[in-house]
Amino acid sequence: MPVQLSHPPLEAVELGAVYAALADRHRRRVVVRLASEPGTEVACSTLDVPGSKSTRSYHWKVLREAGFILQRSTGTGMLLRLRPDFEERFPGLLDSLLRLEGSATPEEP
Repeated sequence: MPVQLSHPPLEAVELGAVYAALADRHRRRVVVRLASEPGTEVACSTLDVPGSKSTRSYHWKVLREAGFILQRSTGTGMLLRLRPDFEERFPGLLDSLLRLEGSATPEEP
Protein backbone atom coordinates (compact mmCIF):
# COMPACT_ATOMS: atom_id res chain seq x y z
CA MET A 1 0.00 0.00 0.00
CA PRO A 2 1.42 3.43 -0.93
CA VAL A 3 2.60 5.67 1.89
CA GLN A 4 0.66 8.92 2.39
CA LEU A 5 2.98 11.90 2.76
CA SER A 6 2.00 15.32 4.05
CA HIS A 7 2.66 18.45 2.04
CA PRO A 8 2.29 21.93 3.51
CA PRO A 9 -0.47 24.14 2.15
CA LEU A 10 0.93 26.87 -0.10
CA GLU A 11 0.12 29.65 2.36
CA ALA A 12 2.10 27.85 5.10
CA VAL A 13 5.33 27.70 3.07
CA GLU A 14 7.85 30.07 4.68
CA LEU A 15 10.81 31.74 3.03
CA GLY A 16 13.14 30.71 5.88
CA ALA A 17 12.39 27.02 5.26
CA VAL A 18 12.94 27.54 1.54
CA TYR A 19 16.36 29.13 2.12
CA ALA A 20 17.29 26.41 4.63
CA ALA A 21 16.40 23.73 2.07
CA LEU A 22 18.51 25.48 -0.56
CA ALA A 23 21.53 25.65 1.75
CA ASP A 24 22.48 22.12 0.70
CA ARG A 25 24.03 21.80 -2.77
CA HIS A 26 22.53 18.34 -3.36
CA ARG A 27 19.03 19.65 -2.70
CA ARG A 28 19.70 22.63 -4.99
CA ARG A 29 20.69 20.20 -7.74
CA VAL A 30 17.47 18.23 -7.23
CA VAL A 31 15.38 21.42 -7.52
CA VAL A 32 17.28 22.44 -10.67
CA ARG A 33 16.77 18.98 -12.19
CA LEU A 34 13.04 19.00 -11.43
CA ALA A 35 12.71 22.58 -12.73
CA SER A 36 14.29 21.46 -16.01
CA GLU A 37 11.38 19.01 -16.45
CA PRO A 38 8.31 20.95 -15.24
CA GLY A 39 5.32 18.76 -14.44
CA THR A 40 7.32 15.56 -14.86
CA GLU A 41 7.52 13.07 -12.02
CA VAL A 42 11.04 11.76 -11.48
CA ALA A 43 11.88 8.57 -9.61
CA CYS A 44 13.94 9.30 -6.49
CA SER A 45 16.28 6.48 -7.46
CA THR A 46 17.31 8.35 -10.64
CA LEU A 47 18.47 11.47 -8.81
CA ASP A 48 22.20 11.81 -8.22
CA VAL A 49 22.27 12.43 -4.48
CA PRO A 50 25.06 10.71 -2.56
CA GLY A 51 24.54 8.96 0.74
CA SER A 52 22.51 6.21 2.29
CA LYS A 53 18.83 5.63 1.64
CA SER A 54 17.98 7.40 4.90
CA THR A 55 20.12 10.40 3.91
CA ARG A 56 18.38 10.63 0.56
CA SER A 57 14.97 10.29 2.26
CA TYR A 58 15.94 13.13 4.58
CA HIS A 59 16.70 15.39 1.58
CA TRP A 60 13.28 14.60 0.04
CA LYS A 61 11.59 15.35 3.37
CA VAL A 62 13.35 18.72 3.69
CA LEU A 63 12.37 19.70 0.13
CA ARG A 64 8.79 18.52 0.65
CA GLU A 65 8.36 20.32 3.98
CA ALA A 66 9.91 23.49 2.51
CA GLY A 67 7.18 23.41 -0.15
CA PHE A 68 9.43 22.79 -3.18
CA ILE A 69 8.26 19.34 -4.19
CA LEU A 70 5.32 17.01 -4.26
CA GLN A 71 6.27 13.45 -3.43
CA ARG A 72 4.21 10.30 -3.81
CA SER A 73 4.73 6.64 -3.18
CA THR A 74 4.23 4.14 -5.97
CA GLY A 75 4.38 1.19 -3.60
CA THR A 76 7.88 0.19 -4.64
CA GLY A 77 9.45 3.62 -4.93
CA MET A 78 8.91 7.35 -4.66
CA LEU A 79 8.27 9.94 -7.34
CA LEU A 80 9.07 13.64 -7.05
CA ARG A 81 8.00 16.65 -9.03
CA LEU A 82 8.38 20.35 -8.56
CA ARG A 83 5.36 21.86 -6.87
CA PRO A 84 3.50 23.70 -9.66
CA ASP A 85 2.18 26.47 -7.39
CA PHE A 86 5.55 27.31 -5.79
CA GLU A 87 6.09 30.21 -8.20
CA GLU A 88 2.82 31.79 -6.99
CA ARG A 89 4.16 31.99 -3.45
CA PHE A 90 7.67 33.22 -4.30
CA PRO A 91 7.65 34.76 -7.80
CA GLY A 92 11.05 34.75 -9.47
CA LEU A 93 12.84 32.66 -6.84
CA LEU A 94 13.15 29.55 -9.02
CA ASP A 95 14.33 31.61 -12.00
CA SER A 96 16.99 33.23 -9.81
CA LEU A 97 18.11 29.83 -8.54
CA LEU A 98 18.34 28.43 -12.06
CA ARG A 99 20.39 31.43 -13.22
CA LEU A 100 22.75 31.20 -10.24
CA GLU A 101 23.18 27.44 -10.46
CA GLY A 102 23.72 27.68 -14.21
CA SER A 103 26.64 30.06 -13.66
CA ALA A 104 28.17 28.10 -10.74
CA THR A 105 31.30 26.06 -11.27
CA PRO A 106 31.11 22.35 -10.31
CA GLU A 107 33.23 22.76 -7.17
CA GLU A 108 31.05 25.53 -5.71
CA PRO A 109 28.67 24.46 -2.91
